[in-house]
Amino acid sequence: MKSRGTEASGTAAVAISGDAHQPVLTNPTFLNISVPESASTPPTRLRLLPPDIPDFIGRQAEIELLGVSSLAANPRTLPVRAVITGKPGVGKTALAIHASYLASDSYSEGDLYVDLRGADENPASPEEVMGRLMRSLGVPEEDIPGDPLARLDSYRKAVADRPLVIVLDNASDERQVRPLIPAGNSALVLITSRSQLRGLEGFRRIDLDVFPSSMSLDFLRRVTGEDVVEADQASAEKVVEACGHLPLALRIAANRLASTRNMRMSHLAQELTEMRDILGALEAGDLAVRAAFNLSYRKLGKGARNAFKRLSCVPGEDFGSGLCSSLMRCDERQAGKLLAKLAEVNLIEHTATYGRYRFHDLLKVYAQEKFDEDDAKKKSQAIQCMLDWLKGSTTKAQFSLIGHPGVQFHLENSADIDSVESATAWAREELSNAAAAISLMLIHDSDERAVGFSMSLSGICEILGEWQIWEEVLHLGIPAARRLDDPLGEIALLGAQANLARYRREFDQGLELASRVYSKSIESGIEIAIASSANQLACLFMDSGRHEEGIPLLEKCLEIYQRLGLEHEIGKVLYNLGTIHRASGETRKAIEYFERDLQACLASGDESGAAETLNTLAIAHFEMGELKEAENLQRDSLEKFKKIGNPHKVSMVINDLGVTLKRLQKFDEALDLHLDDVELCRAIGSRSGEALAQANVAETLHSLGDPEGAEGRFNIAVSVLRELGDKPRLAHVLIAQIPLLFSVQKIQIAEEHASQAVAILLEYGQKRDAAGAHQLIAREYALIGEYEKSLSHAKESIQLSEGFTSPYFRAVSYIIAVEQCLQLHLTEEARNFGEALQQLVLENPNLFASLGESLDKALKS
Repeated sequence: MKSRGTEASGTAAVAISGDAHQPVLTNPTFLNISVPESASTPPTRLRLLPPDIPDFIGRQAEIELLGVSSLAANPRTLPVRAVITGKPGVGKTALAIHASYLASDSYSEGDLYVDLRGADENPASPEEVMGRLMRSLGVPEEDIPGDPLARLDSYRKAVADRPLVIVLDNASDERQVRPLIPAGNSALVLITSRSQLRGLEGFRRIDLDVFPSSMSLDFLRRVTGEDVVEADQASAEKVVEACGHLPLALRIAANRLASTRNMRMSHLAQELTEMRDILGALEAGDLAVRAAFNLSYRKLGKGARNAFKRLSCVPGEDFGSGLCSSLMRCDERQAGKLLAKLAEVNLIEHTATYGRYRFHDLLKVYAQEKFDEDDAKKKSQAIQCMLDWLKGSTTKAQFSLIGHPGVQFHLENSADIDSVESATAWAREELSNAAAAISLMLIHDSDERAVGFSMSLSGICEILGEWQIWEEVLHLGIPAARRLDDPLGEIALLGAQANLARYRREFDQGLELASRVYSKSIESGIEIAIASSANQLACLFMDSGRHEEGIPLLEKCLEIYQRLGLEHEIGKVLYNLGTIHRASGETRKAIEYFERDLQACLASGDESGAAETLNTLAIAHFEMGELKEAENLQRDSLEKFKKIGNPHKVSMVINDLGVTLKRLQKFDEALDLHLDDVELCRAIGSRSGEALAQANVAETLHSLGDPEGAEGRFNIAVSVLRELGDKPRLAHVLIAQIPLLFSVQKIQIAEEHASQAVAILLEYGQKRDAAGAHQLIAREYALIGEYEKSLSHAKESIQLSEGFTSPYFRAVSYIIAVEQCLQLHLTEEARNFGEALQQLVLENPNLFASLGESLDKALKS
């Protein structure tokens, strides 16, 4: 007489579960076979796991998190219950099986494995699985109840407190697996699922990601052989990139290479990078990336399917509920639910920013395939709705950022933007998508709308300091304006290109562009274009030290804006006039212009313009010796730029505020600011800015008594600025280094630096800074008793200062001259300088507050 037993077979078990690194028995069929009655008791230890993966690699962090590798050394460790989730093909099953083998010896009664068929149309029911597992554990057929509740009781009794490894692979949802979880703390339970199963309680969670690049290459080495990869690593790197580091895709690619006669790594790389049907190339036998994705896709409801398909139209790297709502023509709340659903089943993934998502590269290809299957009209409508949302949102963001609070918008298909803060937040998230959408707009909309869109985006990029995106916008927008024969659009975008060159300190290129723009504006006869381009050209003349050529352009620009009544634009011209007066030393007059511009910016709500003017106004007060006023203005400017989020402008103000704090003897705070500036400039890729920040750190370190640390940073700064050819900044760094060079007795080098700096500054029309270099070296010579040389430089400083009005600066130079004359017993010269100083004090009584004891001493002498 014979009784019925059970045995696991791998037949029909491979299916799509190439979810692992190699074909895995993901659907074991339990076959009834005849066994002798004496053998009806199950063996001492069940071994029903599929084979381990011989070339399994990596996942050490996840294995550590599971704790299975420490069980042999510490058998008292509490058994693990873990859910392993991740996108299709990421290797969930492979990890679960490998981890089970690592832990197997610590669970004496055996290993159970079952594929729950969660991705199939008809997943296994809990009752079916309980029956199969009880049979495997030796429970006679007649003792397995048919009633679901009675079966659950019997199952719990059969598995409770037994040291088992239980792998529940490919789970559909929480309801499917909850009844299968044994009571007690004796079993290791590993559940894999394409869904995140967030409702399960008391489980460790491992959200499995794709391999890092180095691990992907190591995986190829294991499968194809070390020599194959090393023979052409460049092609191997292309293969792993094309596979998106997805283990299933890598497995298929490696299998194809290993099994295809005469195929080389370069052939495979070419196929994967050049084939339009990359998913078709990622098939090997019964393993297919497309089929793995399809299992997850077909489980989606209609709304989630449409969202998945249409999100493939997003031109940038990531997306949120706003873009999704435009594609689905629903509100953002509903769009958020759709995104959460797609993330729950791992068809999209979270980015580092909450509420933002992205596709894996291969899943995006799959989504685009599905979108291409849709009706042409529906596809066109979806894309147009997305473009309308981006354009409407961009317009609202631009007007909020440039300060037009009175403008009312009635755009239903747009983001909720009504302030500088909301505009900045929107732009930080969507600016790259908007810039990339210009190409789509040129295909699906019109050149005219693309040019207008480009102009709006250009303004936002300038305010936020997004230089790389700005460049991409101009690269697409300028040719579109030319094709359209739109002179105003072309002038505006070419002008933006000149401004971008200014910000990057590429002044020669900027001047050439601005000159072309001005000529085009004159040809067009459009007054607003003439005024705008004249203002810009004047700025670039100033940047190049050609102030006299800039003044007539600014006057022409001012006349047009005044006639047109454009108060905000008038403010911009006043700012530039102030800059010219400041550079030529007429600091008090410059302050008047800056204050008028500040009022215009504040009246119009132009936060960015106000922040810029506050900092420049602070520098003018600094030059007048009004240091506390300068500090307060710079702190206000810094707060505004931080709110806007322009890193380049934040760096600028940090630099200037640090200089002010040093003059106020607040060295520790200044050092912290300059060190922050070094890191900020490094993060945004501004080598010139970083060099300037290094010089400021060096100057502060010297003030704090660390000449060695200072000298190294100064040398770095000078070397970088010479390499970049940034002459204005180089001049200022050379001047800043002079006190250090004197302190380490490198006086000849200090003289050479001063001479180079003065020549550069005079070339660029910066008389005040040139005079400052002479003043500084005069002080240093005085400290070492070189009174004749000190007096010589003081006289140079006084002579240069006759060309500008900075009473504080001239007073300092007079004081130095008086002191050196007395040391040299030049009584008559000392009297002459003293009388000039006295007259200056009579005209500017506030000098006593700024210069105090040193002024009093010089006058008495």
